[in-house]
Amino acid sequence: MEPIGRSYSVIRATWLTRKPHPRAWFIATWSVIFLIICSILFWQNYFFASQWMTSSKQEVFYNGQLWRLWTSLFAHADLAHLASNSLLFFIFGYFLSGYFGLFVFPFLAILLGGLTNALTVATYAPDMKLIGISGVVYWMGGMWLVLYLLLDIQRTVLQRALRSIGVALAVFFPSTAFDPQISYKAHFIGFFLGIVSAIIYHRLNAAKFKAAVRTELVIEPEEETRTH
Repeated sequence: MEPIGRSYSVIRATWLTRKPHPRAWFIATWSVIFLIICSILFWQNYFFASQWMTSSKQEVFYNGQLWRLWTSLFAHADLAHLASNSLLFFIFGYFLSGYFGLFVFPFLAILLGGLTNALTVATYAPDMKLIGISGVVYWMGGMWLVLYLLLDIQRTVLQRALRSIGVALAVFFPSTAFDPQISYKAHFIGFFLGIVSAIIYHRLNAAKFKAAVRTELVIEPEEETRTH
């Protein structure tokens, strides 16, 4: 006999309801440690690091030193610069590595960090130098927020959008006046590339993400009405 009542499906699990991979803490922690070590090398000029850990239009495009696009990611101007980047680098690194694997973080993040630097220094004066991993951090933020928006389907689109926008404003919106030492252009380029990367990554892995969804059929029995 067919049950009498209203039935509907409830999503009980998605790709994001599972726990992050246990190695995520290890990957995120050692990534930050490596970032700190490289910054110390730059500050102390060990192995002449201050000469090869920067990138500029002159160095990269005119002199053909493309490797600078990546070495410059791990140099920072001072401790405050390093600290502000390290916190978000760890948080987003943990989630991206924990949910999407080592390909996304650190491999893809660092690879596209070089592209972010290339697009940024290409618009600057030839001698203007760029250092820091903030472009990668913004890429990671764009990647995570868009993937969250696409995958957390237990919530409505409006709920997901409000959460994503709220986090983006809280984390990335400048809290101080304009600072000429900060490359806002690198932030924008990194964030934009993160959004594009997330959309492409989601489409390429759509079947895997869909297979992780678990639904449950809920049946609400109809109330009987009696007449007297």
